[in-house]
Amino acid sequence: MAWLRDRFLTAFGKVKVFPWPFWMIYDPGSYKLKGHHVRALIELARPGDVLIRGFDNYLDGKFIPGYFSHAAIYLGPTRDEDKSLVRPSAHRLFRAGSQTVIHAIAEGVLMEDLLDFGRCDRLLLLRFPERMWATPGAPPLHAASLKSGLEKEERPLIERLEQGGEVSFEEAWPVIRRQAIQQLGRGYDFGFDFKNVRRLCCTELVHRATRCLSPFLAVQPVPTRILCLRGTGIAPDAFAASPLDLAWASPSVDPKRLAALRKRALARAVEDAVAA
Repeated sequence: MAWLRDRFLTAFGKVKVFPWPFWMIYDPGSYKLKGHHVRALIELARPGDVLIRGFDNYLDGKFIPGYFSHAAIYLGPTRDEDKSLVRPSAHRLFRAGSQTVIHAIAEGVLMEDLLDFGRCDRLLLLRFPERMWATPGAPPLHAASLKSGLEKEERPLIERLEQGGEVSFEEAWPVIRRQAIQQLGRGYDFGFDFKNVRRLCCTELVHRATRCLSPFLAVQPVPTRILCLRGTGIAPDAFAASPLDLAWASPSVDPKRLAALRKRALARAVEDAVAA
């Protein structure tokens, strides 16, 4: 009966116990991204990259439309002097580090190390190209309140793109970075209200931080249903289908589903070439 004992103890070692509410689950797989995958990600990631990830077994992910369920911005190095960009009430949430990610979860907008963010089942690394032009047919900023709230550094960039000019990522990144860090500590937008900039969901944070490049990115909120709630939102898949370059995909990403998303991005690129 040694084989029965061995099999029982092997399975027993994969049972997780949670103190509240007392609950046990059998989880033999853990996350699909392993240490060597995250090391490869760290070597490739550049400040300004957009990260989108997904999980197989989290309940909320089953209600978010699409293949991916979360989006974030990779800040790269953050330093103590960056804390000056943060509201005093959020100083406790600031993290200085060499590989920092900023994103919005249920507890609000926070920073964490890329090693921690990489604990998931699938992940894409998306990158802005070095030079950008407006994407044909890109919708304008969706809300007058957002456009009127553009800071002085954002306005020239979005206006240049809207007028057919070129913007480099090198000049846009300091603006995006500042906008992202300034959102630290904001509450989570459970109502998916993109007009309320004081509370942000994950894709709303990415959208707000990168809005100076919205004529290029062409990702805008649309009526949707998330977690059985109707609202205006952006699904994380929208970034995978955007003109952003695909810099890396974890081996656990389904090639067919990724190809379907990137096909939409390719179609837009062809439209851009024809228009040019």
